[in-house]
Amino acid sequence: MNNRFFGLSNIYLKVGFLLVVAALVLLGAVVAIPSFGGLAINQAFGFLLFSGAILYVIGRVVQVRRSRARA
Repeated sequence: MNNRFFGLSNIYLKVGFLLVVAALVLLGAVVAIPSFGGLAINQAFGFLLFSGAILYVIGRVVQVRRSRARA
């Protein structure tokens, strides 16, 4: 498996990374267009960022456990 894309070797890392990127894109849209921000947008940003971070951490834990099992 090719690990050139930020070392994203499992599905948790990939989905977590994509959710964090989506949250940052949403934040950029709110900063670029201030009238775009609202309660639903803020909640969506929080959900995307939090769930993405949790999935990313789970993915790193899985990656460490797999590397220790191989050693």
